[in-house]
Amino acid sequence: MIQYYIACKRELWLFANQINMNYNNEDISIGRLIHERSYSREKKNINLGEVSFDFIKKGQEMAIFEVKKSSKLEEPVRWQLYYYLWYVKKSGNEVKGVLVYPEERKREKLELTPEIEAKIENMIKEIEKIVSQPIIPPVIVKPYCKRCTYYELCFV
Repeated sequence: MIQYYIACKRELWLFANQINMNYNNEDISIGRLIHERSYSREKKNINLGEVSFDFIKKGQEMAIFEVKKSSKLEEPVRWQLYYYLWYVKKSGNEVKGVLVYPEERKREKLELTPEIEAKIENMIKEIEKIVSQPIIPPVIVKPYCKRCTYYELCFV
């Protein structure tokens, strides 16, 4: 939910309150296809408690990988991966993170710092406040609104 918190508080509230829209939109379908075709030798969709990430690679260091279609929403995706690193650390394991954008041939390595951990803990508190509100947060227009699965709930 960190990703929704960064991207759009309204989307966070809708998702947390189990208001689901059309998850068969083109962007989601393309993302699924990229996910399936990329890193085909890796075991995918790893579940650990309440989190699920794309895959883990063990080498000199253990790393959580997140594969995404595009870097357009890079900041929300980055924070979601930081959350995964934080969550895994809480279970007693230190891992690195890697964001991968196969179509762009781009990857970014992430590491948890004490500052990032503190921000995540604050975000979690804010998320709890937002999702427990009885009223949905107001619409805040952002460049990616037109491609959002909740677009119709905000603008139609």
